[in-house]
Amino acid sequence: MGVFIISPSDKGGQLYNPPQKLVELCKPLSPMVFNDLFCLSHPQVHTLSLGAAKPTDFDEHLKVLSLLEKADEVLPPILGRLEKEAIAILGENWFRTWEFGLPSYQETPGNINIRTILWLRNLALAYDLIDYAKMRYNMLGNATHWFPGESANQIKNLDLRQCLINSPHADKIPQFLLEAHQLLAGETVKRLSQS
Repeated sequence: MGVFIISPSDKGGQLYNPPQKLVELCKPLSPMVFNDLFCLSHPQVHTLSLGAAKPTDFDEHLKVLSLLEKADEVLPPILGRLEKEAIAILGENWFRTWEFGLPSYQETPGNINIRTILWLRNLALAYDLIDYAKMRYNMLGNATHWFPGESANQIKNLDLRQCLINSPHADKIPQFLLEAHQLLAGETVKRLSQS
């Protein structure tokens, strides 16, 4: 058995068109090569499905081959910069504990996928992955089990106190969800298979 990752470059952040901030944080690698190496550095992962449309789409991905044996040297400095930037933007307490005590979307009024929305907010703010976060956010409510739950478009009408009772950030999360909706909401996005 092994793990086959489908479309890590697109679903992993639209890394074929990364924001400049992410480019800087991932140097000396491109964000795409960093992502490939990060995925393949886990022994469980055996295949990345890259979704190439033409042979030259493989060029950047092939750069990872010479790095596979050096992942333990190459990845830590980049991971350290990514963490440092996220802490600088989001705050260390939030960075380390934002997921604690969050309910599943089934346990949330309006089936809001709180975890996913906060994760997308984190990516948009910390790494300027705004286009990616918008694309994923606008799939909520439209992508069935592939991207379950609803967006925060009804957040002003819902009382989340009970479902957030176990979160250390219960007082902040409703405002963060509202901010995420204001930052990320746009046109409905469907999965390619639904188009």
